[in-house]
Amino acid sequence: MRAVLCGRFGEPAEVLAAATVPDPQPGPGELLVRVTARTINPSDLLTVRGVYSRHTVLPLIPGFEAVGVVTAVGPGTDPAWVGRRVLPLKGSGTWAESVTSPAVWAVPVPDGVDDGAAVQSYINPLSVDRMLSVDSGLEPGAVVVANAAASACGRIAAQTCRDRGDRLVALVRRPEPVAELLALGAAAVVNVAVDDPGPVVMELTGGAGAALGLDAIGGAAGADLVRLLAPGARLLSYGLLSGRLLRPGIGEAQGRGVEVRGFWLRPWTESVTPADWQAAFAVVFGRIMAGALVLPVAARFPLDDVAAAVRAAEAPGRRGKVLLVG
Repeated sequence: MRAVLCGRFGEPAEVLAAATVPDPQPGPGELLVRVTARTINPSDLLTVRGVYSRHTVLPLIPGFEAVGVVTAVGPGTDPAWVGRRVLPLKGSGTWAESVTSPAVWAVPVPDGVDDGAAVQSYINPLSVDRMLSVDSGLEPGAVVVANAAASACGRIAAQTCRDRGDRLVALVRRPEPVAELLALGAAAVVNVAVDDPGPVVMELTGGAGAALGLDAIGGAAGADLVRLLAPGARLLSYGLLSGRLLRPGIGEAQGRGVEVRGFWLRPWTESVTPADWQAAFAVVFGRIMAGALVLPVAARFPLDDVAAAVRAAEAPGRRGKVLLVG
């Protein structure tokens, strides 16, 4: 089969290439899935660049999200899975024509959810939901401030805050996403390349500061969120777009009594029961089918055009996720 291989760390467009590799074979309790679409996420590209090199074995096939159709099952697996459209989860290496997945963690996709939305329904929606509902301790109507809000997670946060009754202050670095984020439900959008978000946050909170910060960048940009937060507020660092970690013990946070935490979806995925796993996706799919969660696709590329695909995925001004298809 065809798959995208990373044989060395470096710039994704330079080190990634499609190649022919052995077909996977489903083992006991597994499904073989012919993949139709795969996401390109920032974490995938950070892995290729070697940011997580201590935990990465080369060569590797990148990717954690995919959607496709079950073509075969392994020993002891219900053959009724064959022909079903699923998310083949709890694995990796999805930038390939076929993947195997444990049947117990595969998620059936409803007919009312197309491939473009289905393939995006895992990492970002579940992460945003857990940050806002589980890891934050937010009271209804709280003010949340998020950087890199023109990202996929930022757009999802705007829609999720709207539905929860929270007020999101979305920080961006270009004027183009402002109208879109307001339409998606953000209470305010600030272009930080031009304006200071401080007055906006303080006006919304009566001078108290936001109850929660969502940091997708890390480094200095992440630390700068601290001044926008109320004493005792929480700052969740879930992304590493700058390539620099946001340290929990930063002085600004200690001085203001702000708790800085890293957020990773993995602890939940490693401890969740199969029933709660399926229930979480049922909620996401329900929001998609109701029109409450929009997950647009910016562009689609075949596996053989992976260099062009990763360049498009990191191009400024993109509205939606870039997918590898076919």
